[in-house]
Amino acid sequence: MQQKFIKDLAIALIVLSLFVMAVRLVSLYNTWSKIPEKSVHTKESVSDTLLTKIKSIENSIQDRKMFVFNSSKDPLRQGNIIKDKVDREKEYQEMLKNTFRLAATARDEYGNKIAYIEYQGELLEAHIGNTVKGRHILDIQDNSIRYSYNGTITTTELAPRPAKPIEETTYGSGTSGNW
Repeated sequence: MQQKFIKDLAIALIVLSLFVMAVRLVSLYNTWSKIPEKSVHTKESVSDTLLTKIKSIENSIQDRKMFVFNSSKDPLRQGNIIKDKVDREKEYQEMLKNTFRLAATARDEYGNKIAYIEYQGELLEAHIGNTVKGRHILDIQDNSIRYSYNGTITTTELAPRPAKPIEETTYGSGTSGNW
């Protein structure tokens, strides 16, 4: 007998929950039906053509953010004929980097000759018979080295690092008017 009551109770709960869900759906439908088809903000909305233009502008901005310039010079300074301090410093650094310069010569404890060569920002140690940056060292003297490069034999003398160019002073652009 108790099983019959439990079965009836379960059916009653199911029917009651279905009724509650139906009432909730009806109330939601009534709420949704009160929403007008056209919003009060329709006049303020953006037209499809304007929205398309905005999207194309946004895409253009994103493309420009990702763009990589190929120019080695600053685009704002490409027409300059007069070199300023920055240009002269870059030229000096480039010249130093590309100069194959004998910086010093020495002998080790066994009497072997050693040449110290500065090239591309590095100080390289070389012995007779070594190849340094494509240059085969043939002989090392106290003040020079002889090497072979691309079939040509060259002698390089011991030389100090080239001096920086002297800054020029400009006249006529000052603020004082004492002439």
